[in-house]
Amino acid sequence: MNRFVKKSDVRKRLQQEVPKAAPKPVVRRAASFEDIQKQFSSWTHDMRIPGKVQAWFTAEAKPENSDWKIYNKLINGHESLLLDAPAKGMDTPEVVTQIFEQIKKEHLRNFRKAIRTIWFRACGNGNFALVVQANLRGKNSAHECKTFVDFLERSCPEIISCHQIQCQPFVPFDPTVHQSTRIESRCNFGKDFMPLGDSGFCMHVLDWAPRIKDAWLKLPEKIASAIHPAKGDRFFEFYSGPSFVAASLSPLFAQVESQDCRETSMESSRQNSRLAPQENMRFHRGFFDPGFLTKFFSKSENDGRWTFYFNLPEGEPLPAGSVETIAGVRPERILIETADLEQAQKLIKQFRNQGYVLRKSIPLYLEPGRGKFEILAIFVPDRVGLLGGKRPKPAPNPIKPAHKTLFVQKAPTFRQRKD
Repeated sequence: MNRFVKKSDVRKRLQQEVPKAAPKPVVRRAASFEDIQKQFSSWTHDMRIPGKVQAWFTAEAKPENSDWKIYNKLINGHESLLLDAPAKGMDTPEVVTQIFEQIKKEHLRNFRKAIRTIWFRACGNGNFALVVQANLRGKNSAHECKTFVDFLERSCPEIISCHQIQCQPFVPFDPTVHQSTRIESRCNFGKDFMPLGDSGFCMHVLDWAPRIKDAWLKLPEKIASAIHPAKGDRFFEFYSGPSFVAASLSPLFAQVESQDCRETSMESSRQNSRLAPQENMRFHRGFFDPGFLTKFFSKSENDGRWTFYFNLPEGEPLPAGSVETIAGVRPERILIETADLEQAQKLIKQFRNQGYVLRKSIPLYLEPGRGKFEILAIFVPDRVGLLGGKRPKPAPNPIKPAHKTLFVQKAPTFRQRKD
């Protein structure tokens, strides 16, 4: 037996014998409004952001005007039904609590196990459109789902519609982000479209919208007061979703266009174009790319004073070459809404190189309590030489080859030269 043992070996053996304490879970706290204000002020000061910084735009978040979610989560090998609030500390509406407690009852056991997500899509007027994502694989769960729908129609007047959906490939449905999945839906009762507050416009129940809608419903009014459109101006909204901003501003512009890649956005926009007071709205379905702008403005009928509004999705920058193409068609104003400060800083420099100056910056706190904010940057052409001589070029007026005037002079004859 070896009587001489190294101290390092003893230390290793003791460390192995002592059980390690389990790591404590990291609790992430959503940034308060004061923290967000300090972050934005530091960014504008440290990065020397030019232009005027206007007051914060926000509104009180009401629980009945926010999207709530019920979902199943695997905890310790067992699925548990949880309620996800739009913001921490928000009071749960009575109808949400009523439905959440109803699902827990024993006679809906099979339906409860089949649930993946249930979304309460807020209409902005205290009512909700319900979207149920569940895997109903047997007649028992299907029967219990019908029992649940009957309960909604009988006992929940705040629920104006109920849709049952399936996603292929399967992912938890989330209407607040863009998902490249095919969604099959069936309407149990109600309509496919839900109203947006008292605006007179609507959106498809599966279309994009922020979870907290109070400030978002007032955003078109804020944009109108910030840009002061003149008579005859035109408006183009990119990444439009239901085209709510474009439809709300349509009375102030001679022509209004919007673009998005979602099928539900196309349906919402077409419905809103019929609800608009003027017949001046048009929707283009597809992804934004510089080639679309080049093709669109190659038509002389689209010449004019344009205002571009880009509501950039989170984590999705503009495609390569977009800034040069956007500035090349010489719009009167360029509005970019983004939650990425690093991206906003890059865009400020890129548009500056193209002859556009940052006129205003409006910090947006559209979803209070969720710990995030956005910035609305308003760019205008530099007409007074603030950029040291980098003034914008005049807007091009391309002529299609079929309309070009060709001057052809034939060789003169001998008698013509003599005369």
